[in-house]
Amino acid sequence: MTQMQQFDGTEHITMYHEPERTSLAAILGLVCSLIGCCFGVTAIIGLFLSIFGIVGISRSKGRIGGMGFAIAGVLIGILMLALWGAMAGGAFYAAKAMEKAVVQPVFTMLGDLESGDFDSARSVLGKPAADATDEELIVFRDGYQAMLGSVVSTPTGFIDYVKRVAELGEPIAQFQGANNMIPIPMEFDRGQGLVLIFFDQNSGNNGVPIPIEVLIFDADGNGVSLPAGFFESASEGADAADPELPGVDVEDFSDDSGEDADDGP
Repeated sequence: MTQMQQFDGTEHITMYHEPERTSLAAILGLVCSLIGCCFGVTAIIGLFLSIFGIVGISRSKGRIGGMGFAIAGVLIGILMLALWGAMAGGAFYAAKAMEKAVVQPVFTMLGDLESGDFDSARSVLGKPAADATDEELIVFRDGYQAMLGSVVSTPTGFIDYVKRVAELGEPIAQFQGANNMIPIPMEFDRGQGLVLIFFDQNSGNNGVPIPIEVLIFDADGNGVSLPAGFFESASEGADAADPELPGVDVEDFSDDSGEDADDGP
């Protein structure tokens, strides 16, 4: 006689057990990935921590939870890295475009002045700078060469550009709020100089700004301008108690005719 085997219904049922704890790596990975929207490097850390969390959870045989946190950390980390990569690529493209459209033409223009090719120098400029006579261009050239020597090079990249502007940025303070000005740090024979170009916002060459005024400062804040009347007009508009612009030695570049005008008959 066949004996009946007792079966209580539990032999092939796997009971669900709550994980003993949530993966710390998964939690930290998600947090770092979220912070990656402000600091890109944390997105990289978050991505690796989240992957580490997924591996640890998978090997824990149910003892460790937090798989949802880990997966979310991976997805958000990838998204943040993609966004930061796009912004970095955009900044790099913008820097290269500005170098090609603005920095190199101004650098070439100064080289043309130093070689005496005044017509080529004018071709880069817009009015009123383009209306300068040969004599006025010579005065401008001799003025910045007396301070800095001949132009040598431009920044080698975006980071170098930002670093040089920060080092020579004091003259820019007096033009705060001007949205038609571009600073260009350059290396000269006697050290670094800061070239400021002002452009007409209502005109340009296919969106490329055309310099209508050019100022060059040395590290001490002394400067020359093209057209030459910039410092005189600026000093007339300054406060009477402090007639000179901060950091600009107006007297060095003022017209001698002003002294004659002060002399009475």
